[in-house]
Amino acid sequence: MSVCDADLTLDHKLSDLSGRLALLRLVTPTNVPEARAAFLSGKEPEFSYRALPDLEEIGHALDQLSSDDANDPTIAHMAEGLIRELKLKVEMLSRRNSPDFFLTSVELFGHVEDEILDAAHRILSLVPEAKTRGEWIGATELAAEALTEIDYYQEQFPELSATVNVSSTTTGVMVQAGHLFIATDIRLVRSQVYPLLQHEVGTHVVTFENGRAQPLHMLSVGLARYDELQEALGVLAEYLAGGGLPASRLRVLAYRVITAHLRGQTASFREAFTHLTGLGCSEKVAFTTVMRAYRSGGITKDAMYLRGLIRLLGLIEKMDELDMTPLLVGKVSFEALPLVRELLDRSILTTPPLVPRYLVDPEARKRMKRIQQGLDVLELGELAA
Repeated sequence: MSVCDADLTLDHKLSDLSGRLALLRLVTPTNVPEARAAFLSGKEPEFSYRALPDLEEIGHALDQLSSDDANDPTIAHMAEGLIRELKLKVEMLSRRNSPDFFLTSVELFGHVEDEILDAAHRILSLVPEAKTRGEWIGATELAAEALTEIDYYQEQFPELSATVNVSSTTTGVMVQAGHLFIATDIRLVRSQVYPLLQHEVGTHVVTFENGRAQPLHMLSVGLARYDELQEALGVLAEYLAGGGLPASRLRVLAYRVITAHLRGQTASFREAFTHLTGLGCSEKVAFTTVMRAYRSGGITKDAMYLRGLIRLLGLIEKMDELDMTPLLVGKVSFEALPLVRELLDRSILTTPPLVPRYLVDPEARKRMKRIQQGLDVLELGELAA
């Protein structure tokens, strides 16, 4: 079934505006190594950021759009949610580095619920810190591995457009608009590479390309509130690909929740850093974790990794048949899954061209079966794998 011109026009306009609001890159500092060095020497961190797009122009363009312009009620509902979210992102970016920025982030990403905070504390009390062992690699080696992974998907879908970029202004590893960015100063143990790439390439790049192959481009840039399901799928991919989440990874998910909570309690940057190191977190990880929660004025996004993972485990457990298509057809949200399933049933959305590598691996499929039988988040650890 084809999509009418009115729906396509609205979809394409929304997707274009969404692409101009690269929120995470715009709120993440470009000078993290320098700020970290200054902080560890006793100074307060001073962060630099990328220039903002013309928010007034984008806001005006959003005001000209209405979900009433769509003919299909389901597409109209999806468009309405995205219009609302993009307006909130414009408002949030206009408040960058102001006290109101954090309040807007809570509207966008939610607050830290008591049950998620309790889950984080449970992880830290029951999952002891383990020393990471193995060969360490840097950005050059990681980029080479990432290109190999992208080649795997390009064989399935020659139209795949992903590139790999090593940048001094990137923190860690991130995907933006289907392209992978790697920080020049990154260091990780080789055993972490494959699970990491299943998160970044096998989830974020794959869902971007699957969405780009759909008639509705909203699926590639992301429906409203898509982040939580995306990050949950990414962490699930790490578990499926790696034979279990390392203790250090589970603890990082917990640290992120606790730090987002501390920001909400108005703890200072240094107070949050001291709290994390007191819990056993290394100084480098503690600084990065606090930076992520305090950047641009404060953001609660990092609480979504653990919240979304717990929610995704429950969703998979309830599946009668393991059909991951609605979750991987693009960047969708938990809330939009019924709408996506309906559009698939009506053949408005089509079968996505890419299947994540971790879903065709026999060992990974065995682990997925265990999730269907019911797993607590603590049982995702390496020893339980």
